[in-house]
Amino acid sequence: MHEWRDRDEEGVVIYYRATIHASRWEFFSTLKTDPEWNEHEILSLEAMEQFRDVLWNKHLRRRAPLKHVEQIDKMIEALREEESSWRVDG
Repeated sequence: MHEWRDRDEEGVVIYYRATIHASRWEFFSTLKTDPEWNEHEILSLEAMEQFRDVLWNKHLRRRAPLKHVEQIDKMIEALREEESSWRVDG
């Protein structure tokens, strides 16, 4: 399990969690004030980039395999392509 936190535009703390089981990633988030975790198919590009940094740091300490970093890199690339096609279309 991987956890990290960030703040939204209003300064509210958001906690993120990512787990992998059977080569399938699951993503969750919650606000500091909310005890319930919300499941997401995928997180925002910004949150995924933050997760990649967390995962890379764990990999450097030999706490996460490189293949997990590579999987997240592919997801981030797909998000970037989706975002750029949305900008062109919209």
